[in-house]
Amino acid sequence: MHILLLDLGNEMRGGQWQVFYLARALARSQKFTVTLAAPANAPLLDHAAKVEGITLLPLSSTRDWDIRNLYKLRRAITKYGAQVIHTNCAKSASLGAIVKKICGNAFSLVHTRRVSYPLKKGWSGKKYLLADAIVGVSQEISDTVLESAPMLDKSKVSTIHSGIDAARYQAKRKRDDDRIIIGMIGALTEQKGHVVLVKALAELAKYKDTPTWEARFVGDGPLFTEIKELAEELKVSSHLALLGRQDARDQLPFFDLLAVPSVNGEGSSGVIKEGWVGQLPVVASNLPSNLELVEDQKSGLVFPNHDYRRLAAHLHKLMLDEKLRERLVEGGNKRVQEFTDMKMAEAYMALYNRLW
Repeated sequence: MHILLLDLGNEMRGGQWQVFYLARALARSQKFTVTLAAPANAPLLDHAAKVEGITLLPLSSTRDWDIRNLYKLRRAITKYGAQVIHTNCAKSASLGAIVKKICGNAFSLVHTRRVSYPLKKGWSGKKYLLADAIVGVSQEISDTVLESAPMLDKSKVSTIHSGIDAARYQAKRKRDDDRIIIGMIGALTEQKGHVVLVKALAELAKYKDTPTWEARFVGDGPLFTEIKELAEELKVSSHLALLGRQDARDQLPFFDLLAVPSVNGEGSSGVIKEGWVGQLPVVASNLPSNLELVEDQKSGLVFPNHDYRRLAAHLHKLMLDEKLRERLVEGGNKRVQEFTDMKMAEAYMALYNRLW
């Protein structure tokens, strides 16, 4: 069976890594062949080029309504006899749906949705109704899709959590100091909850029995100035390092605790899984999608969304309780085995087989 994976992103973020893992697994399988379509200058194609068996289809732009992309995609469907087109971002869902309207039942259309926002009205929502299958990367996303599109056939919607390739990550490094380093990874945008964590740091600074600590934010984005100014206002800027956009794998080995204070829109958090692979105790907000991953007191600590005081209390407790840290790391080690890249890929392969 030939699968055409489609992603119009021009960066190598979490969603693109999922596409890469899936393409790699399909190329190595005995039952599938795969074409990967992405913008010509997308780093996703550079990574995929290193894997034998993945056919690359460079597209002309990142735009869903680009007639050149449509032409190249139609030619590829004919050339390779693709039975499934699988889209992996909002723009690629549009392009895939346009091709579906043109080609009809020549192939099955699968959309993967990675954010928990409701489907919008108009074409933004209708393009999902044209799919033969919709996959939410969390149950929350799947439920939200059904709630916002009650006319949708429920049997078309399923959940497949994102996976992680533990082999890509370094072991935790020992340091010669007694500092506790709190890490946070993610774009500096509202939904990631950096403001919540900065407020929690201000609360943490009020405790008198903590060891020396600092926080490191990995990521860039539009809230950089706001976060910096808030840290100065709350007098915690001396505790905070804004490291900008970096490969998270280079920083994880130096963290002691990982905070995931997302306030909305989260899918199947790759950062939580990175924390588990990196042997870190994880503290996460109680978004429904986070609760699908983190078992409170077993594989992490959970705090009420936006509650920076509770987040600070959890961080304080972890700083002082080594046995709790060890227990959560052990729980994370077990839990992450349920969310590997191969388990994710195998679930998609089963879905493709059901469609054909």
